[in-house]
Amino acid sequence: MAEKAILAYFHSPEQAEGAAAKLKALRAAEVQVDRFNNEIGRGFESAMADGMFSVDGDMKSVGLDIILAAVIDDSVYDQACRVIENAGGSI
Repeated sequence: MAEKAILAYFHSPEQAEGAAAKLKALRAAEVQVDRFNNEIGRGFESAMADGMFSVDGDMKSVGLDIILAAVIDDSVYDQACRVIENAGGSI
């Protein structure tokens, strides 16, 4: 059984937790939801914030400070990605 890792970003903890519950139902080996601190002007966090803007300046990715990390079986990877996107996540 091959496994793949998924790292997704969400606007709210509720979105991420909803996706996490569905990933667990898909028998994800590991699922973790966390928030990173996004203080503009502070080293690493500033670089993360700068990287959240797309090349064309699209603002849809602003505020994606909730992270979902999961390890999922390769056979359900595409389904897991759809679950995340349907919950409002960005992979």
